[in-house]
Amino acid sequence: METTAPAAKRPRKEFKDPLATCRGTSKVLILDGGLATHIEALGEDIDHSLWSARCLVKNPSVIKQAHADYYEAGAAVAITASYQAHFDGFRELGFGEEEAVSAMKRSVQLAREVAPPNALVAGSVGSYGASLHNGAEYTGDFPGMDEEKLIAWHRPRAKALVEAGCDVLACETVPCLLEARSLVCLLNELQHPAWVTFSCKSDSEVHSGDTIADCVAAVGACDWVVGAGVNCTHPNFVSGLVRRCREVLPAAKSVVVYPNSGEVWNGTTHTWETCTATADEQFVEMAREWLKLGANCIGGCCRTGPATIAALKRGLAQ
Repeated sequence: METTAPAAKRPRKEFKDPLATCRGTSKVLILDGGLATHIEALGEDIDHSLWSARCLVKNPSVIKQAHADYYEAGAAVAITASYQAHFDGFRELGFGEEEAVSAMKRSVQLAREVAPPNALVAGSVGSYGASLHNGAEYTGDFPGMDEEKLIAWHRPRAKALVEAGCDVLACETVPCLLEARSLVCLLNELQHPAWVTFSCKSDSEVHSGDTIADCVAAVGACDWVVGAGVNCTHPNFVSGLVRRCREVLPAAKSVVVYPNSGEVWNGTTHTWETCTATADEQFVEMAREWLKLGANCIGGCCRTGPATIAALKRGLAQ
């Protein structure tokens, strides 16, 4: 009886942790702030299903300017404008799949063109929920999606960013364990370093109700995940979240945190709910606590800007 030889396994790529390499002997690596927030401040209307990714085809220069402003403020990492880039959104603008892939790759090139020496470009892989344009990245409500479908949906986006030469993938605003597991499968396939950060509703739970401990444990077990943590989460929750991340994440991996200002996004009206935002000085004081608790990659998300990052750079260097 004939037997079929087992398929040869793809050789495992060797890689250096880009976050650890860029951080060097420093205690903390400074990330950028809210890219869409700053693009709006520069005069762009981004209320579209592509959000800031719309500028990749309509006004690339404003993205380049926003990245340059964050690098100048002290960020060592720029997160690309591909967060909400998806094929349906590009089709709304009349662009086909090939043009959409080119736009996603352009997001890496724009950040690279203004990056200082040794700075990193993180290719943003936003949650599937962001593409629904209804705030689902803050609920984890993904009708009809399962792990395999999520892998297939994310694959061409992440692959484009890797092919464009991003240093690390930023899988961000992940609201549920289901999506986290799908991203781990994809990263094992792509063999490219990444961080995975979660959107959280408390100091112990992501928005779906899954625990942050379970989510971080799931992604931390992946060789290609070099860091995990939280983003676009109220800063008041971050200290507790950092503790839990540090407890379950392997010691060699980074705890990555870049919360929003504390304002709340309404996915129905596409507006920020009225509330008291965290002032930059208070944000820095909180960041000092996150650093003490074990976070070593710190930046800002929605409603933070270059001034926030400049304050972090000064405040965490002391």
